[in-house]
Amino acid sequence: MIGAVLRGAYRLDHGLQDRLGRPYNAILAVMLVLEIVHRVMELPGKFSSPRGLVWVVAELAVEAMLLIHQLGVLSHHIERRFGKPAA
Repeated sequence: MIGAVLRGAYRLDHGLQDRLGRPYNAILAVMLVLEIVHRVMELPGKFSSPRGLVWVVAELAVEAMLLIHQLGVLSHHIERRFGKPAA
């Protein structure tokens, strides 16, 4: 079951990538930045509970990794399109 879900997600991601290309990656990157900003703005309210703070920091770390991945993919598309590294 999990394998089927993962394969479906993979096919969907590649289908969106093929149809939308760079805009798909740019939209994902922008949304991740907005989500990270939202989480950082929530931080002061999370200081009352160590568990809540640890959870928010873990979420921020995962979102930062996703953003790095998306920016890398976007850079790869730009490089492939224009034949030079994105500056």
